[in-house]
Amino acid sequence: MKHITGIMLLVVCLPLKAQWQDTTILLQEIVISAKTGLDRNRQAKPSATVEEYLQTSERVGMIKRGAYAWEPSINSMTTERLSVTIDGMKIFHACTDRMDPVTSYVETSNLSKVSLGSGFEANPNATNHIGGSLDLRLNKTGFCADGLDAGLHSGFESNGSQQIYGADVSYANPQFYVNSGMAHRHSGNYSAGGNRKIAFSQFTKNNVFTNIGYVVANGKAMEGTLIYDRASNVGYPALAMDVAVAEGLISSLSYTVEKPFPLFYKWENRIYYNNIVHIMDDTGRPDVVMHMDMPGKSRTGGMYSTLNGRSGKHRYSFNWDAYYNQSYAEMTMYPGERNETPMFMLTWGDIRTLNSGLFAVDDWQITDNQSVRLSAKGSFQRDGLQSDFGWNTLQIYYPDMKRYGNRFTGNVSGRYSFRQNALESTVGIGYGNRAPSVSEAYGFYLFNTFDTYDYLGNPHLKQEAAWETALSLGWKKFPFEAKAEASYFYFTDYIIGRPDAGLSHMTPGASGVKVYRNLPHATILNTSLLIKYWLSELFLWNSKITFARGQDDRKNNLPLIAPLNYDAALTYRNGKFFAEAGFTGAARQTHFSPEYGEDETAAYCIVNLSVGHGFKINKLILNLKSGIENLLDAYYSTYADWLNIPRRGRNVFVNLEIKI
Repeated sequence: MKHITGIMLLVVCLPLKAQWQDTTILLQEIVISAKTGLDRNRQAKPSATVEEYLQTSERVGMIKRGAYAWEPSINSMTTERLSVTIDGMKIFHACTDRMDPVTSYVETSNLSKVSLGSGFEANPNATNHIGGSLDLRLNKTGFCADGLDAGLHSGFESNGSQQIYGADVSYANPQFYVNSGMAHRHSGNYSAGGNRKIAFSQFTKNNVFTNIGYVVANGKAMEGTLIYDRASNVGYPALAMDVAVAEGLISSLSYTVEKPFPLFYKWENRIYYNNIVHIMDDTGRPDVVMHMDMPGKSRTGGMYSTLNGRSGKHRYSFNWDAYYNQSYAEMTMYPGERNETPMFMLTWGDIRTLNSGLFAVDDWQITDNQSVRLSAKGSFQRDGLQSDFGWNTLQIYYPDMKRYGNRFTGNVSGRYSFRQNALESTVGIGYGNRAPSVSEAYGFYLFNTFDTYDYLGNPHLKQEAAWETALSLGWKKFPFEAKAEASYFYFTDYIIGRPDAGLSHMTPGASGVKVYRNLPHATILNTSLLIKYWLSELFLWNSKITFARGQDDRKNNLPLIAPLNYDAALTYRNGKFFAEAGFTGAARQTHFSPEYGEDETAAYCIVNLSVGHGFKINKLILNLKSGIENLLDAYYSTYADWLNIPRRGRNVFVNLEIKI
């Protein structure tokens, strides 16, 4: 414990930053790069996944069920309380076990930045959120005179023998642009510390994308996007099943007008459609008592229209958005005896959701050092069960349930910011509510390996609501920067599963059945401290420390709330040469939740190293980087690792990028 305490003091007293210097928080944005996409020259690990970049933010965590498709959390809240979009497009996972979050259907090579909205201060197209939002902004070449560009990148990681390949090409002039790319990842089973192999942790992923734009008239442009992503043979060591195929087709068409009306400088209109297919598979698992097929799909079509304007000291935006989603999942169980009849169950009974909302925001620059941001959104939602079979099945438990229901949700938030010389401070408040998710309202016997309970939805749930208060205080004067932040959420009608002794489980070996209920109240507190110090023009020291706490109405701990976490890195840059040494870790988790399937996790500290250098040979630009993650080969797991599945041990990576 002494060495952990010493490390924590070092983090607080010595200033530093997160491990990837170019991934920073600027107000509400995690900037990955400028117009041309991810600047791999600024990254310690250029081949990192979207999830690896996201977790460098003090507000974003990652729930891991294996080596692939980590589930994001913001402000200690996960999928049900978040809104994740791609260029403003609504997309929903197709897996009842959340094995395919929206972030898993893109690659860093086709992103320019990620807009992070904390709490109710979210992007215009966010809907049904309390914890926050992520908008994955696509990398588009844009209308410029860049001409033809091309690039290749490759990587290798020793742990799991992961191979990474990618290519991109773009052409742009002031009237037309097109940029396309592809990425391939393939990994075998990884090893935890001490060279302990983790079975069923392999995966293969392919991603291709194209963005195209054309100026149809002065100040008017059409743009289109197409993304196809396919993951196959994906192992999930923390679950009872793997994934045969996770496939996403994402498409959109937009029309943008510059200076459409007085007081408005931009008007963007977009229509979109995406189709997500997810097929779980247990045929590769040994000693399967009862084979199961579990396919799921999610289809979403939608549109939005956004007006951006400015007048005097006001910058404002108005947005209307609408979407229609179909969520369907089924399970067929095949008994071991051939003469027995297979059992069929609709776990998501063809659930249809229609949602439409209006959003408005005003950023008012009162004086040079004072500003106010006010935002509000209201939405109408109609959802229910399209399938007769699914409706009749759920009626067994809720005989008076209606087939469809109407709900109104919304939120309001305000933020005041003050800046005087080196001092920066912000105070914010917000209130909003959300409708129950598909699983919470209509899920039918969904098995949760985390607490080994079957879960049953509840169409009679009230809408969950919350008050949010947020504070931040910062000091920025070269060579020193520091920022402390805190947010507090007070929930009413908090939604979570509670045991029902009157129901019998269906999954063999399950501990019982939990039904989603409304708790009277719950609370979540999040805090963070970031410190940055330039030791010289060549050396930068960064540190980050975070702590969160969540409790329900009976003062029991809420699940998946992080203990005290810290990370730090010393970075050296001199021309094209780069080197970084850092560590990351956490204190022992004492506020765990046995009621919801958690147990105590031990403290840990991981050391990482990386170096890189850029070269230019004739017209070729080369960037070579290498590093070692978990240098000391520690064996550990965190609060966010499903069933305490250990993380990777020592991993050596090498990345090469070539720009033509």
